[in-house]
Amino acid sequence: MKSLVDHLSQYAAYHRDKRNIVTHFVGIPLIVIAVAVLLSRPQWAGISPAMLVMIASAVFYLRLELRLGLLM
Repeated sequence: MKSLVDHLSQYAAYHRDKRNIVTHFVGIPLIVIAVAVLLSRPQWAGISPAMLVMIASAVFYLRLELRLGLLM
């Protein structure tokens, strides 16, 4: 598994253009909100797919770096 530094270095290498930064600043939060809203609709026993995605992402960040995972 890559370290946090590896992930951030790879991200920084491809996202240095100002237009790219602006579009990501606006677009990524909109995508995250839209996906969360769409996944929150169907529920089984009080658990939605959005909750499962949130748990999976928390586990990913906790395994990547404990302090970052706790902050997230």
